[in-house]
Amino acid sequence: MNKVMLLSLILYFCMPDSLRAQNIIKGTIKNSATQEAAYAVSVRVKNGTEGTYSDDRGRFQLKTVKKLPITLIVSSIGFESKEVSVQSFSASIEISLEPASVLGQEVVVSASRTVQKKLASPVTIEQISSKEISNSPQLNYMDMIQGLKGVDVTVSSIGFTSISTRGFNTSGNTNFTQIVDGMDNQAPGLNFPLGSSISLTQLDVDNIEMLSGASSALYGSRGLNGTMIMSGKDPFKYQGLSVLVTQGANHLNNKNNNDPVSTSPYYDWTIRYAKQINEKFAFKINAQYTQAKDWVANDASNKNGSGSSLTDPNYNGVNYYGGATSTDINPFLEAALAGDPSLAPIIEPLIGKPNYVARTGYPEYGYLDNKAKLFKVNAELRYKINPKLEALISGTYGTGNIVYTNDTRYQLKGFKVGQYKMELKSDKWFVRTYTTQENSGRTIVAGPTAQYINESWKTSYDGGTGGWYPEYTYGLITSLAGGTALNEAHLAARAFADQGRAELGSPLFNRLKDSITNTPISEGGTLFLDRSKLYNAEAQYNFSEQVKFMSVIAGVNWRLYSLNSKNTLFPDKNKPINVKEYSAYVQLAKKIADDKLNISSSFRYDKNTLFSSPKVTSRASLVFEAVKENFIRFSYQNAYSFPSNIQALQNTLNGYNSFSSGGSSLLLNDNYQFDKYPPYTLESVSKYQQTGDAGVLQKFQYSDIKPQSVNAFELGYAALIGKRVIFDVLGYFSTWKNFIGYANVANTPGTNDVNAFKDHSTYIQYNIAFNGGQMVNTYGYAASVSVDLGHNFLTKINYFSDHIKNKNNSQVNNFNTPDYHINMEFGNSGFGKKQEWSFSTGLRYKPGYFYVVSGGLAEGQVPSSTVIDAQISYKLIKARSGIRIGATNITNQYYTTGIANPNIGAVYYVTYAYNIF
Repeated sequence: MNKVMLLSLILYFCMPDSLRAQNIIKGTIKNSATQEAAYAVSVRVKNGTEGTYSDDRGRFQLKTVKKLPITLIVSSIGFESKEVSVQSFSASIEISLEPASVLGQEVVVSASRTVQKKLASPVTIEQISSKEISNSPQLNYMDMIQGLKGVDVTVSSIGFTSISTRGFNTSGNTNFTQIVDGMDNQAPGLNFPLGSSISLTQLDVDNIEMLSGASSALYGSRGLNGTMIMSGKDPFKYQGLSVLVTQGANHLNNKNNNDPVSTSPYYDWTIRYAKQINEKFAFKINAQYTQAKDWVANDASNKNGSGSSLTDPNYNGVNYYGGATSTDINPFLEAALAGDPSLAPIIEPLIGKPNYVARTGYPEYGYLDNKAKLFKVNAELRYKINPKLEALISGTYGTGNIVYTNDTRYQLKGFKVGQYKMELKSDKWFVRTYTTQENSGRTIVAGPTAQYINESWKTSYDGGTGGWYPEYTYGLITSLAGGTALNEAHLAARAFADQGRAELGSPLFNRLKDSITNTPISEGGTLFLDRSKLYNAEAQYNFSEQVKFMSVIAGVNWRLYSLNSKNTLFPDKNKPINVKEYSAYVQLAKKIADDKLNISSSFRYDKNTLFSSPKVTSRASLVFEAVKENFIRFSYQNAYSFPSNIQALQNTLNGYNSFSSGGSSLLLNDNYQFDKYPPYTLESVSKYQQTGDAGVLQKFQYSDIKPQSVNAFELGYAALIGKRVIFDVLGYFSTWKNFIGYANVANTPGTNDVNAFKDHSTYIQYNIAFNGGQMVNTYGYAASVSVDLGHNFLTKINYFSDHIKNKNNSQVNNFNTPDYHINMEFGNSGFGKKQEWSFSTGLRYKPGYFYVVSGGLAEGQVPSSTVIDAQISYKLIKARSGIRIGATNITNQYYTTGIANPNIGAVYYVTYAYNIF
């Protein structure tokens, strides 16, 4: 008999839920203040495992094997939690929830890989919720991030925003980690996050968490300048069809702001559909398309001096491409004098000093296509094996045309990136594997492409009497002989040499540009053939059931970079280069003193096959609740970063006879022969060219690049006051060792005769990653206040300041930040009779600051900026829709976030939203 009962029990628990004796609880949930449907509200059986969420119409259906009476726990951020007693399965339940302030109720995961209140986080963390996104005046959530405390951004173009924290700010920051649904969002070859290219669509963001500063103890190498964790919406929780259509215009009053583009439309269309088929299976599909005329980088500052194109023959504008080809024309003047000694009165006064002349450059507008396009699509399937175990598979694909800034401007045309994941997870553990596949498309490298175009229509010097420079010299002498003043003679000489030039948009220009940009770098063109891939597998387990006296979390990670650029980005001519990483981590946490003090520590082991020694890093933190909802936090982190694949192995053309290079000594010696033909700093080479004194030449001391590390300390205080005010203040201090920066150097392959430096065509320039020798310190402080003013009014303000000292002046360190930032927000999420109106405003102020672009592209002062964004919205409650009118940078005062990057004006827009969560 006992065997029969046991077999019955086994069959009962193994059979599908549909065959068990189940009862169904149905109901609807509403907002008591507006009578709107309350979506994505958690409905759980008290003291049970069954649970569900309300759908986009507030409806829920919960299956249970429990008997009546049953108590349901109904909860959601933004509402007071409620317990509801169920006395009957036949009647539908109507539940009304009271709105509540969200201040102090936010929970985060990324700070410790466990769910905890944001107030009690051991490190500084900022957060953006889906509700904040839906009420923001910004066009997308990537733009919202620049208003967070401690965050810097560099906007290279519409669609490409680079994020960092605590001062280190540049396009394509390889020391910032962007994680989307557990997947590292970096480009496999370039190693920096891809911005919004394959991240979540606008409608699918559930939550964004921003960890300021070092975070490698939990999230691995390259998290030195911060980590952003993005979570997509669960299709079991967020269901239904949602549509977001934004139509706008930018480049208004362009002539008043030195903007070459006429007023043009801005489009952004997003759609999301999610459906729970039954209690076990759900799916979602997302798509977003953005199109606009991009902002244009049009900085005409002269990199070779203070003169303009009308006054300096050696003019090389920041955003004028082709002028990097520069030569001292004295040898041509001397040859002319030797052929005709009667020219001595004209030529001899000139050759007493160098006379450098640059080729004529092309402005960015009309040269790079400024039609920005981004398209991304995502799909996800989820299957609940049981209430605590879920399997999912997802895929995201993105393509488009965008521009980003590095050692020159790069236009990514038709790039393609895919990211695909499989995962099995429970409430205690997960196993995840994913891959990222990239295709660089037809990438146009602005600087060298323009130089090659110039050389194609007329070579600089053909070795005889022909070429652009001999013609320039002839035109200069002829004009001077005719009595023309020197400056006007140089202008006439340029016009003479430029006869037959491939002008922007001409058939000749287009033919040459197409030919060069479709020919791989390895074959004499400027085309990248990057097809690199990333493969990752990881697992994590929470040992809370096995270890009762403390919290223990442990995990392992394996990663493979398959670098495949066909010798256009890496030295991988013969076959792809494989770089592997292995890591393991453990986190320990314990609450003591009546749970007032939380002590936690983390340890991580990492090995990268490019480097012989592994790295062990750690983090320790204390969080003390001094009084209720008042938390003092202290943390120490020893963080590290293996040099990225770019910093170690890059071998990229960035100009005529100019390369961007990794710091591996193998690369420097084998490819560039530094061991035979030593490099000199480019600054000293320039001095030698100007003075002729070889004593000013300074050799560049190099060694194999090593991992960099930082010891970071932070002290902070966060408090919730009267359930209406949140206050957060912090200070940090960091010490960096083996700091990785960049240096510009040059050598003369084939000869050690330093006289070769006098001729630009005989030496090669390099922008090299290397470790600085001395300690570098960074420090800063920040404060923020959020106030719930009642009646759905909320205001926020934050202030932060970051600084660097002991920096190596021979390095470009990418510490590009003003002395301080001020961000303010004020808005109302619902006012009027039925709270159908809402509005939000934001202000960002930055004083002017000095900005240096890696690779020698440019440096200079970024002007101060005050940017105001605003929107007002109206809900069409019965139509479950809304209309929003707003503008970013509403005053249309153009500003830039970095030298050589575009000037950003206003976008005025109207948005229609349907069924937005």
